[in-house]
Amino acid sequence: MYSLTHDIRVGDYRLGLVEKVDIHRSVELLADTAEITLPESEYNQRLELEKRIKRGDRVEIFLGYKETGLVLEFMGYVQRVSTDKRSTTLICEDELFSFRKAIPNKLFKKISLKKLLEELTNAIGGGYTIRCSYEWVYDKFVWHNATAYDALKKIQEECGADVYLKGKELHIHPPAEKMGKTVKYDFALNVESANLSYKTAEDKKIQVVVKALLPDGKVREVELGTTGGDKIEVKCPTSDLASMKKRGEAELLRRTYDGYDGSITTWLVPYIEPSDAVELHDEDYSEQDGAYFVTSVKTSFSASGGKRDITLGFRLS
Repeated sequence: MYSLTHDIRVGDYRLGLVEKVDIHRSVELLADTAEITLPESEYNQRLELEKRIKRGDRVEIFLGYKETGLVLEFMGYVQRVSTDKRSTTLICEDELFSFRKAIPNKLFKKISLKKLLEELTNAIGGGYTIRCSYEWVYDKFVWHNATAYDALKKIQEECGADVYLKGKELHIHPPAEKMGKTVKYDFALNVESANLSYKTAEDKKIQVVVKALLPDGKVREVELGTTGGDKIEVKCPTSDLASMKKRGEAELLRRTYDGYDGSITTWLVPYIEPSDAVELHDEDYSEQDGAYFVTSVKTSFSASGGKRDITLGFRLS
C-alpha cells in the first residue's frame, strides 16, 4: 500500500493541508491548468489565504508516493483566487499565463510562421525558444486589439497543430511528430478502469475539406477522406496545394484509425504526460493491443487517492 505525499509551493508559501488538486494537461489546449482547493480554516483558525496569495504568484506542484518519491506535475502561475465559506480554490495556468498580455496592433506580410512566433514572444518580453516544424509563410497576419494568447489560438486553429509550452519552449508540431516516452499499461495490472470502445477506420468515415484564401480573394478547396462521410472543414494559412494536403492529412490522422476511442484511469505511477505514447495490453483481447498517442492527462489528488485519466489519441502501431 503506497502512501500519498505532496509538496505544493505558491509564491513564498508551502501549502501543508490540501483538500484536493486537479491538473489538466493537453496538447490540444493551449494552456495546462491546475486547481488547488484548500480548507478555509486549519485547527479552527481562518487562513485568509486570499490576503496572502495573489494573481501572478509562482506555483509548483509536486505529487507522488513516499515509497516512489515526488514528481513535478505542474509549474505555472495563480490566475485567480476563488473563495467561499468552506474552502479557497487557486485557479492556476502554466507559462501561457504570460501570453495573456495585450500586443500592439500590427500588420505582417509574407512572414514565416516561425518568424511570426518570434515576433509574438518578443512582444511579451522574449526569452522563449521556438520549436516549430512548419515552414508555412503567411501572406498576411493581423494583430488587432488582441492578446498574445488570441494570436496563438488563431495559429493553432489554422494549423491544426499540437501547440504547447514546456517551460520557456514553445512547441508547434503536426500531431504526434514530436513524441515523448512510451509507457506500458496492462489492463490486469496497472489500469484501474477504462472507458473505451474499439472502432475500425471504416466506422469513422470522414471527409476533410481544406480551404485557403488565394491572393485574388477566391477560395481554394482540397478534399481528402471518404466521400459521403462526416464533413469537416478546416482552414489553411497558405494556399499552396502541398501545404493544404498536409493540413488535411493531419486532420484525418486525428480522426480515422483502427483502435480504441476513449480513456483509461490509472494511478500516479508510472508518470505520463501529453505527447507520450501509451502501450496497451489486454490478456483477453491481445489482437487489440497497440500503442496510442496521448492527447490529454487529467491528474487528481486528494485524501481518497491519486489518479490519472489518460485520453487516447490516434493509434501509432
